[in-house]
Amino acid sequence: MPDCTKAKLSEFISANIKTPAEATNQGAGGVVMVEFVVEKNGAIGEVRTLHDPGFGLGAEAIRVINLMNEKKIKWLPAKDEGKKVPYRYITPVSFSLAAPPKALPTVSAVPVVIPDVYEVAEVMPRYAGCDQVTNDTVDCTFMKMLKHIQTNLQYPADALTNKIQGPVVVDFVIDSSGHIVNPVVTKGLGHGCDEEAVRVISIMPAWIPGMQDGKHVAVKMTVPILFQLPKEKN
Repeated sequence: MPDCTKAKLSEFISANIKTPAEATNQGAGGVVMVEFVVEKNGAIGEVRTLHDPGFGLGAEAIRVINLMNEKKIKWLPAKDEGKKVPYRYITPVSFSLAAPPKALPTVSAVPVVIPDVYEVAEVMPRYAGCDQVTNDTVDCTFMKMLKHIQTNLQYPADALTNKIQGPVVVDFVIDSSGHIVNPVVTKGLGHGCDEEAVRVISIMPAWIPGMQDGKHVAVKMTVPILFQLPKEKN
């Protein structure tokens, strides 16, 4: 989904979403993954959930997406070979409830102040061990980071008990010395998943920092960490 579309959709969802009473009473939150179709006329077609934590969250997410039709909000339809065609999108709809203090991730008491943080640098940061790779450095960094997450991620007991699964999105900065600073959950699941995602990101080894104009610079990174329940065996 293009960044502009993603931002506009996120604004619409945030302005219209309502946490169901059942979820509020149970102290439940999480992320609903919603798939919807933009028809050839720009209207919203089929809407369904791909991941629903329950407690009425899935139904509310579907209601908000369908609300675009009620408000007569039209999309610019997709095109294939010059012809308008239906197109499927997938978007997360996040429900975040106020958590007690003990549930909040505590990575550092005071965020590290960094004067200049780049979204994109001439040379992007690379995971430790990818310094000798002249080609496919992005693939090297991705595979090594994925291996780190898979090796170190521990499914929180509370999330297992409540069958909570889905993505946790973490923003963090690789500073000019290559260290991980200021990890922040931007889309969470609760039940210990947010804290675990921050922990796993925080224990990564120092990266090779990004470069801009021949100097090492701080670069912001975003990583989704998927919590997926193990399949039950017969």
